[in-house]
Amino acid sequence: APAAPIPGQIQDNRARFQVNVGDVTLPDGVNRELLSIKYVKTAGGDPVYFIQRLQDQGNTEIDIANFESGTSYSVQVKLLVRFGGRLLGSAFSDAVTIVTTETGSPIDNLQDTISNFQASSRQSLDQARDQKETLKSQIIDVENRLHEVTTSGEEKIALLNKSTSNNFAGLQQTSNVLQQSRCHKDGIEFWENTVDIIATVRVNSMSECSARCADTDGCAAASVEFVHSGSQITSRNCQLGRTRNGAYFWGQKNHISTNLFCQLSEASTIDTWQKCIVKNKDFNGGDVPSTVGDGFSSIEECVAYCQRVNGCVSVTYARQTKNCYPKNRRNGNQLLSVSNVDSVNLMCLGANRGGRDRCTKEGVRFTGSLVSTSTRDTFEACVAWCVNLDGCEAVSYNSSSRSCEANRKRLGDSEQAQSGWKSLNIYCQGIQHF
Repeated sequence: APAAPIPGQIQDNRARFQVNVGDVTLPDGVNRELLSIKYVKTAGGDPVYFIQRLQDQGNTEIDIANFESGTSYSVQVKLLVRFGGRLLGSAFSDAVTIVTTETGSPIDNLQDTISNFQASSRQSLDQARDQKETLKSQIIDVENRLHEVTTSGEEKIALLNKSTSNNFAGLQQTSNVLQQSRCHKDGIEFWENTVDIIATVRVNSMSECSARCADTDGCAAASVEFVHSGSQITSRNCQLGRTRNGAYFWGQKNHISTNLFCQLSEASTIDTWQKCIVKNKDFNGGDVPSTVGDGFSSIEECVAYCQRVNGCVSVTYARQTKNCYPKNRRNGNQLLSVSNVDSVNLMCLGANRGGRDRCTKEGVRFTGSLVSTSTRDTFEACVAWCVNLDGCEAVSYNSSSRSCEANRKRLGDSEQAQSGWKSLNIYCQGIQHF
C-alpha cells in the first residue's frame, strides 16, 4: 500500500493532498493506473469513495472538494495497477486526519448562487406562463372586434403581436441559459468502462461534441478533454459513451461533460411542455426495472430524474402520491385513462424544440435501417409519428408520394442523395448550440 497521503492546503470544504505513489515499488510490466480515495467523518458516518486516474507513474496530488466546513475527516488512499488485462488493487494506506475550517466555501457559495438563479428563473417562467394566458385572452378579445377596428386598431394589434414574440424570445434565451448550466458539467469527466466507449474523436468545441453524440447510434453522453501545452489549448478530445452519466463522475481539470437526454428536455419551451404532457393518462407497462421514485413535486422533476436513468425514454407521474415511473417505451405498453396521473415522452420534448430547420437534410434519404413505413400528409406529421414509435431514431420523407420512412439508426446505414426526399435525426433537434 502507498504511504498515508500528506495534507497540503486546507480551505473551507476542500483539501489538497500529496500522494507518494511513485515510491511504491512495482515489478516489471506492472503500471500504476488509478488511485482510489476513501474519506469518512471521524465522528462517524458512511465512507465516501472516488477514483482518480494517474497521469503518469510518479507522485501525484489529489483535491477533495466535497468536505463539510469545520469537520474532522479521516482520509486513506489505495493504488490500482494494470498487469496485462487485469486491474489489481493494494490495501488502503494508513489514515491521515484533517479538520476543515469554518469559513463558507466559494464552491458552496457558487452552487447556492446557481440554485437561486434556477429558482428565480423557474419563477420567471411561471410568471411568463401567466402573462401568456393573459395575452391569449387579449388576442381573442381583439379578434372578436376585428371588423369594427380602424387602421389605428390594426396597428395596436401588430404591436401586441410584436410584444408577444419578444416575450417568447426572452423565454427561450432564459431556457437556453438554464440548459447550459444544468446539462454541462464543467470540471467533470463521465468516466466510462472500456466496453461502453463508442469512440473518441477530435472536435473544435463542446457544441460539436454534443452534435457528434446526437448523430452517433447508442450515444447517451459525451465528455470533452481540453489538452493544453503551457497556456494554449492544443486539441479537444470528445469521448462518446453509452451510459448517461458514465460509470463514475470524476473531478478532472480541463473536462466538460454532458448528458444527451438532459439536453433533449431541459430547454423545452412552455408551449412544448403543454403540447407533450398527456393529462390524466398512464403510460401503462414498459417500466425500467427498480427505478420508481417518490417525493417528486412535479412532472418536470420526474423528467429530470428520467434524464439520469439509463434506458428511460418517457415517464408517468402520479400527482397525489408524487411517484415517478421511468419507462423504457415511449408511450408504455398501452395508454390508460387514470385521474391525477400525467405522462410525457422525452422524445416529444426534444422534437418540438424548433431545431427542425437546422437538422433537416434536404435532398437526402436515409437507407439501410428501415423500421417501418407510413403515409403522412406533411413532414411534421412524419416526425411526430417517429417520435411516438419505439425504435425510430430518424425519418426520411417524400412530399410527392407522402411516404414516411422510420429508421432505427440516427443517420441510417447510409445517406443517399435523392431528389424530393428530406431526412431528419430526431436527436439532433433537441441539441441547443451555445
